[in-house]
Amino acid sequence: MEFKDIQNTWQQQSGKTTIPDFTPAQQKLQKLRKEQRITQLILGVTGIILIVFFFYISAYKYSGTLLGMLLMISVVVIRVFIEIRSRQKLRKINVLLTLEDFKGQLIHYYQNRKILAFRTIPILLIVYNLGVGIMMYYFYLYLSRGFFYYVLISYLVSFVVLFYFIRKQVLNELSILKALQES
Repeated sequence: MEFKDIQNTWQQQSGKTTIPDFTPAQQKLQKLRKEQRITQLILGVTGIILIVFFFYISAYKYSGTLLGMLLMISVVVIRVFIEIRSRQKLRKINVLLTLEDFKGQLIHYYQNRKILAFRTIPILLIVYNLGVGIMMYYFYLYLSRGFFYYVLISYLVSFVVLFYFIRKQVLNELSILKALQES
């Protein structure tokens, strides 16, 4: 075989070689990261509001309000920590791996999110609602009835809206996991 034959063979092979397009995978990961940043922002603002309210009402002076506020603040802080860890894990997913390895990393990521959605988050919601319940008792004692009912109804409406968005996010993540496992 002559050099020209080897060169022709190499050129034909190099012409057939294509680099896979990783743009869709990168775009999906960027979208997930953006959604997580929004979630972290909302949780962070909620945490700051709770901490400011904690000091505004001097909750540290009374054991009942201290317990209620600490439960609520602790849940938000734990949830922020969970989202930060989740974002770190998402950042470690390498889009330049083979399709199977990339898919395997995504499946593992979404399986961890599924565990969070069905085990950890419900427990956190229960603990948060216990804190709210404790605070509602004190609101009932020390606020006018009109303002108390305003706070109660506002909380119920915001909880329903929050629950709707959490449910929507979980269903979306479950559908992605199912699609990844079936493909």
